[in-house]
Amino acid sequence: MLTAILRHSGFVDCLVDFFSDYLVGRSTQYAWNSFLSHVCDADIGMGQGSALSPVLSVLYIAPPLHLFEHRARAFNLDTSTLSYVDDGLLVFQGRMYNKTLPELTSSYSIVSDLMASFGLVMKHDKSEIFYFSRAHNDSNPELNLSAISAPTLKPKTYWRYLGFYFDQQLSFKEHVQFYSTKALTTVKAMGMLGNFTRGLLPLQK
Repeated sequence: MLTAILRHSGFVDCLVDFFSDYLVGRSTQYAWNSFLSHVCDADIGMGQGSALSPVLSVLYIAPPLHLFEHRARAFNLDTSTLSYVDDGLLVFQGRMYNKTLPELTSSYSIVSDLMASFGLVMKHDKSEIFYFSRAHNDSNPELNLSAISAPTLKPKTYWRYLGFYFDQQLSFKEHVQFYSTKALTTVKAMGMLGNFTRGLLPLQK
C-alpha cells in the first residue's frame, strides 16, 4: 500500500523501489563496544523510532485524510481534521450538542472505515473526546459510538495533547500548574544529587 501511495504521489521509481526493498526482508545487528550481536529479523514495516517512520507515516495517512474531506463535504459535515504523525483530531464547532454529537459520530465512522480500507487500525480504547465551552457548569455529554462497535467516549476535565494541558475555558491554569509543579519537584530532587561536600557540583546540577 505504501509503495502504491508513493507511486501515485509522483515519487520517482528509484525511490519507490528503495522503500519496497527497505520494508521487506530487513535485518539488523546490535553493537556494543567490541560486542556484535547475531543478525535479527527486522521485517516489521515502519518500526516506531526509525528516522524514516514519521515521514513515511505522514505520507501513508495523507490519502485517507484527503478522502475524508471529500466524503465529509458529500455528507454536508463541517468536521475538519488535524494530524501529527499517528495522532489525529476531528474538530467540529457548533452552538448546540444536538448538532455537534451526530456530526462527530458520522465523522468518526467515516474515518474508521477509511483507515480500515488502508490496512490501519483505529484504537478505539485510546480515542478521547473533549469540549471547549464558555458556559459554566457545561453538561459535557458522552459520545455514543455503539453503532460502529466502539466504546462510549466520556469527556475529560482536562485534555493533554502534544505536551499541552487544555481546560474547557482555555485558561491554561492546569498547564501552568502542571509544569510549575514539575519544575519545583525537579529542583527539590537535585538536593539528593549532592551537597556542599560531596556529589555533583552546583554547576553540574
